[in-house]
Amino acid sequence: MLNNTVKFEDVSAETIAMEFVQFEDVDADTLAMDHFEDLRDELGVDSFWSMWDFGTKGLDFEVFTKKMRKVTYEFVRFDATGEELMADMRDGGKRSMMQVSAWAINGTIKSLWLAADSCIQQSGTHHRYIEDFTFGEDGTLELVTGS
Repeated sequence: MLNNTVKFEDVSAETIAMEFVQFEDVDADTLAMDHFEDLRDELGVDSFWSMWDFGTKGLDFEVFTKKMRKVTYEFVRFDATGEELMADMRDGGKRSMMQVSAWAINGTIKSLWLAADSCIQQSGTHHRYIEDFTFGEDGTLELVTGS
């Protein structure tokens, strides 16, 4: 004779609750933000990668060709005077500015991020969001940040 007894494993309330979870429709920017937040934790850096066009690419994704690149970051000096700032706005000068730099050993997200984070740390500014890199006239990468 067959034993038709059905046995159930002990299942936690948490597992049962997961059966009823409804997932929200998440847009690509939110996925990218979450992805780069995880990578930020992995790298242990203070800055935030805000170039979400890279979607969920990994740290080894090559943004630029495999070669060392100097990354520069220009910012307003903490001791800049109002007169210097006004004069710079009038004539396009850079009396109130300071520049720091770091080297990206290759063109990967990881290398660029670490170089950008170094520049941000050196500057002492509150700007922590890596928003872009532009090519300078001398071929260096100029870091663009936001707060």
